[in-house]
Amino acid sequence: MEIMSVVTSYRLTNPRRLFRGIAILALAVSFSFASISGSVAGNETPGELVYVTVQPGDSLWSLAEQHAGSQDPRDWIADVVLMNALVSSELEPGQQIALP
Repeated sequence: MEIMSVVTSYRLTNPRRLFRGIAILALAVSFSFASISGSVAGNETPGELVYVTVQPGDSLWSLAEQHAGSQDPRDWIADVVLMNALVSSELEPGQQIALP
């Protein structure tokens, strides 16, 4: 009989209170995710793309030394490979690629 007394003491008396609590919890969770994703997205500053025609002797590494600035050249090269959908690290003279 002890279990029945516990169950009856936690009986739902006002369904609106439960709905209101769930709605507030859902809003709080969605706002926290929005603030986290906003702070991550806010750290990146979109820049203009520069289009370069590859010259004989150019490599991704030499272009990184010229254009990467303070960014790690390996990260910069990875960005260039993704942006241009390159399947190889070798560049062909006359090829046009976008640089960040």
